[in-house]
Amino acid sequence: MKKNSFLIFLILFSLGFIAGILIYQYVFLKQFPLEPLILSFQKPEISNKNGDNSFPPSKEGALKKIEVDLSQQKLILMEDGQVIKEIQISAGKKDTPTPTGKFRVIHKSPMVYSKSVDCWLPFWVGFTSNGEYGFHELPICSGERVGENEIGKPASLGCVRLNMGDSEKFYNWVDIETK
Repeated sequence: MKKNSFLIFLILFSLGFIAGILIYQYVFLKQFPLEPLILSFQKPEISNKNGDNSFPPSKEGALKKIEVDLSQQKLILMEDGQVIKEIQISAGKKDTPTPTGKFRVIHKSPMVYSKSVDCWLPFWVGFTSNGEYGFHELPICSGERVGENEIGKPASLGCVRLNMGDSEKFYNWVDIETK
């Protein structure tokens, strides 16, 4: 009897789980079609304002460090104390500033969804424990990129926006715990 009860429970649980996945995918895909997201990853690389979109190869075991210069709207990447790359960014506006202080990379995700702004944030690199602030590619809101012409100016809601191409390379370069 116990075997039959367990098998029935297992079958019902599996069916419920599969049904939940199918319903979620149907609702998710209905509200957020994948085409714009897939196309965003297939676009050719767009160089930053300096025209240089390359990243030097990372040295094995190098001590990586990130600095953000809010006055110049630049992200500065360092290895072993040497600047290896400067990237134009768009940090927080005056009324929604980017937090200042010392932080470290806490989590990374190739794509996150922000309920508060109803946008997708590609190549998320989070640096606050509450998950509220991070580095990310230009947001995708209602299937369209936002802020492409604002790189180099304070325009975000507090996060640090990077241009397409730069953000993916930064995401791949930076490690969890990088300060």
